[in-house]
Amino acid sequence: MMAVCLVHGGVEPQFFSQRLYNQVCGLPSPKADPSEIVDYTFKEKLLKILSAESTEQAWAAVMDASDELSMLGSVQCIRTLEDRDVLVQSATEFYLESRLRDAVNQFKEGLQCLGVLGEVTKHSGIFEEVFMYHPRPLTATSISELFKPILSEPGSNRRATEGRVTCFWRDWLLEVEEGGSYPLTLSDVLIFASGASTIPRLGFPVEPELHFLHLQEGEAQRSYPEANTCSIILKLPIHSTYEHFKDKMESGILQCPTFGTI
Repeated sequence: MMAVCLVHGGVEPQFFSQRLYNQVCGLPSPKADPSEIVDYTFKEKLLKILSAESTEQAWAAVMDASDELSMLGSVQCIRTLEDRDVLVQSATEFYLESRLRDAVNQFKEGLQCLGVLGEVTKHSGIFEEVFMYHPRPLTATSISELFKPILSEPGSNRRATEGRVTCFWRDWLLEVEEGGSYPLTLSDVLIFASGASTIPRLGFPVEPELHFLHLQEGEAQRSYPEANTCSIILKLPIHSTYEHFKDKMESGILQCPTFGTI
């Protein structure tokens, strides 16, 4: 399912740890650290062994953790503090990797679907951002460049109006980015226009467009922004001043807590 989702530009599985990602790609794993163990009780027992200041204290701590260590096959006699370190390292590595090897191999078999595993292994540096969480904050520039303005013919009155409103739009995005429209965020703007809170890595299935709500004969002025999230079309209201534009954009989007038309 994950392989098919990736090929079709779906949600990225950005929840892998560095260790799991390296295992999937066949890369060397980072040194096993007891702090990675999610079993709080077992982790505390290993840390107690590791903090022992004598072989006697270390052996007493080993006996306290003997049930867990026996299951991992890691119980061994401690004659020196180096033996203590080897025991803890061995138990940690087994807990974090060896006991999960079959599950990881089964997962890798699934990722072979549509050739995904081969590409991930070949381009592990690029795919790291797909499988591991890396923040990609939205910017005013990224949203501005995302939407293509659909403009009237050059030299027309409508074209001049659209140019002015486009400037309002870009200035307003910068103000939102800087927090001048709190609590509105750039993510809210994108959700309103497309239904997505982030820009997909492979882009949207259609090119997002920017339209303009010109006053049509016989109809009332449409003062608020509108959106078609299926076609990814954002329709900007026509206002003569930036302050009016800003007010209607913000109130329109904030009154639509999900996405759509107001």
